[in-house]
Amino acid sequence: MRGLQIAAFWGGMNPPQANRDFVAVVEQSKSLVKGISLQKRVSSETLANHVVAYLRDLIASQGMRPGARLPSEASISASLGISRPIVREALRTLAATGLIEMAVGKRATVSALGAGVLQNIIENAVLTGQADVWHVMEMRRGIEISMVALAAERCTAKRAAELSAIVSQMADKILSVKEYTALDMRFHFALAEASDNPLYLMLVEACRQIFQTSMVIGIERWAETPELGRVQQIHEAIMAAILAGDPVAASQAMTQHFDNAIRVMFGSRPVHERASSEVAG
Repeated sequence: MRGLQIAAFWGGMNPPQANRDFVAVVEQSKSLVKGISLQKRVSSETLANHVVAYLRDLIASQGMRPGARLPSEASISASLGISRPIVREALRTLAATGLIEMAVGKRATVSALGAGVLQNIIENAVLTGQADVWHVMEMRRGIEISMVALAAERCTAKRAAELSAIVSQMADKILSVKEYTALDMRFHFALAEASDNPLYLMLVEACRQIFQTSMVIGIERWAETPELGRVQQIHEAIMAAILAGDPVAASQAMTQHFDNAIRVMFGSRPVHERASSEVAG
């Protein structure tokens, strides 16, 4: 009886054929539903991206600075005619980039300059093998050679006194890897501040953990050689150039500092390692 009903329904087709056609119709319906769901998701993402662009333009056009409050979710939703969940998604996207800060029950605010997002990118690159300590040292070299030149040109008397004090303390702690490394880190942060460029400070902060690890490795390697005192001498040469207001000498001393550190840490990196890194990239 059931087979006859199916056959009648499908216009006289036999049950097996009817069943196959029925399954095909169901699968087509499922595909249609999936297509509609995907379209809704794409539309939602597109709308959220429009809200992101709107808010970025708003921040720029209004000259909003760190701490300034954005309009409320309800206000943005009403102004753009977009649902609050989509507005919230856009705000979360901006928060993830570090442009704004969000807190429960409060309006979003413009964030102060921070190194968090860049720090995550660099550390994730090392964590996943897309970069290594060698790459970090190369990057540091380029950053700090130009940074120290600016520090020599722009360093205030107060900053110079701070830097001199740090270098003097370093001389007393040369045999303690932990204490010397901590002071060395302070010295490089102070150089970034002396450059009077907030982006250098952000770059040093973003690489803090990896910089510190490379410093420890470097000092430990130097301690295995009779040239440990050379590390301190180069820091003193950097300091002397800054006190003299000589950017060329400061850059030369920093170049020597990094070239020596890379040589002690890695020797000359094998060509095949550089080639494999290029292939992996």
